[in-house]
Amino acid sequence: MKKIIPLFLGMLLPLCAVADQQSDIQLLKDNMAKEMADVVVDDVQATPVTGLYQLTSGSRIFYLTPDLKYAFRGSLIDLDNQVDITAEEQGKLSMKFIEKLGDEKMVVFGPKEGKAERTITVFTDTSCPYCARLHEEVPQLNEAGIRVRYLLYPRAGIGSDAYKVLQSAWCAEDKQQALSDAKNGKNIEEKSCDNPIAETIQLAREVGLQGTPLIFTDAGVMVSGYRPANILIESVKSSKPL
Repeated sequence: MKKIIPLFLGMLLPLCAVADQQSDIQLLKDNMAKEMADVVVDDVQATPVTGLYQLTSGSRIFYLTPDLKYAFRGSLIDLDNQVDITAEEQGKLSMKFIEKLGDEKMVVFGPKEGKAERTITVFTDTSCPYCARLHEEVPQLNEAGIRVRYLLYPRAGIGSDAYKVLQSAWCAEDKQQALSDAKNGKNIEEKSCDNPIAETIQLAREVGLQGTPLIFTDAGVMVSGYRPANILIESVKSSKPL
């Protein structure tokens, strides 16, 4: 009996902690409904910090106490393990929005032989020099078993020259070739059709795009700006997909 009691208590304590967290989460949701009814609460989760909870609203992440006395929006960092917890959570959240849009609204470059093992998704613009530089290295990425999914994002907005070029590439019979030609500075035939560019622009706002290229690995890691293919390959291969 003496041996059973400590074992029972060891099992009971984690259960109590979970119950306390669930109670705090419900309290936080209730207080949000009373005090901040205009904020859409998509999800609330416990964090490694006792008494602090992560609230997700759309693409935004906040940290709050259940009584709403304290809140902050910023990076929660695990110093022992040198891990940016917020960046990891934000990456996962961004990937949910990206996957919701779907491959059918992207221009995809995959390996010519064999199945791609991994994926990166890139917001790209044909008027962006570093986007063109990254595109030159797509064959190298493909050879490493990584497919590249392009989201067409005109930095100058709808109706701009960049928009017209991206629209023409999307409407071309061979999207891959047209996009490659445009990135190489070649003139492509001007075309118009239904396209996903407006949706991509909205998605860019959701994930916090500030410039192109903006890259997301399938592990949910966000990479702002150009990175050489070998760096991207190493980053992808050393991580696990979501």
